[in-house]
Amino acid sequence: MKAAVRSLVFIGVMLLPLFSCAQGDRPRAVFDSLDISGGFFGFHMRYTEVMGTNAVLLGMSAGIVVNDNLNVGLVGVFSTSVVKNNGYERFLNDSLGVNTQAGLEMSYGYGGLLVEPVLFHRSPYHLTFPVVIGVGGVNYGYPLPGSDSGDRRSKVAGQAFFALEPGLELEVTVVRQLRIGIGASYLYTSDLDLPQTSPDALRTIMYRLTLKWAAP
Repeated sequence: MKAAVRSLVFIGVMLLPLFSCAQGDRPRAVFDSLDISGGFFGFHMRYTEVMGTNAVLLGMSAGIVVNDNLNVGLVGVFSTSVVKNNGYERFLNDSLGVNTQAGLEMSYGYGGLLVEPVLFHRSPYHLTFPVVIGVGGVNYGYPLPGSDSGDRRSKVAGQAFFALEPGLELEVTVVRQLRIGIGASYLYTSDLDLPQTSPDALRTIMYRLTLKWAAP
């Protein structure tokens, strides 16, 4: 009996360090190494050509900075230019008898998740690889009669689309909170199904300018 007691005491003494270590170490998680190191707010300008028209798109983004080398957030971009489709306008006027007052225009925009790895983030000059994954919308419209300013418009066709835009930018840290980036990207969209419009009308190369404010 005494031998059994001594054996139990010996085993308990041997296991005591293991229990102490187990209590001192907190459970580990997959993303323990990730650290939110700040946030950012961005203003974006894109230049491209859509259906033979030079187009400018403006947008904004906001999100968090992870480990100083990964930006994650949301972004939205919309066209600010007048994009015409003369073939569709002639079809509406001649075949359907719709008076568009020569004002038929295409407008579009898109937005979604922004994931942007940063290479050489400790240098004043670094590379970023922004990728946008989301959805967008495109529609045709023309001003209603009596709408001098064109603020009241009639929508004649439109649809939603999937958007994927990978890009590359050279970014310069001007001061700690302000960064300027220039680069290019390619907007891929799902096929469009609109009258007198190519299914890949919005798939274009875009030249980009980004102003980014970083919050430590």
